[in-house]
Amino acid sequence: MEAPASGSLGTVLLTKEDCSLCDKAKAALTRIARDLPLDIRVVKVDGADPRATRVPIVEIEGVEVQAGKVSEFRLRNWLKERGFHNATR
Repeated sequence: MEAPASGSLGTVLLTKEDCSLCDKAKAALTRIARDLPLDIRVVKVDGADPRATRVPIVEIEGVEVQAGKVSEFRLRNWLKERGFHNATR
């Protein structure tokens, strides 16, 4: 996967209200964005959405990378495996 022409990776974080795991996932993405050009968009889902039971969900360039307990380490490794060498600290 290459970075899009804009130079940033389209990143979507699916969340819901009062979700501490979602807050931790957002913090992890924010830290990674200090090293890589992530364009993070937070999307809240409601209880009617079937994905609501799996949040937080991280998608990068349309690929679901992680769901549930999001690991900054695993996200960085996923990015590094795809050629984004600034992903690891």
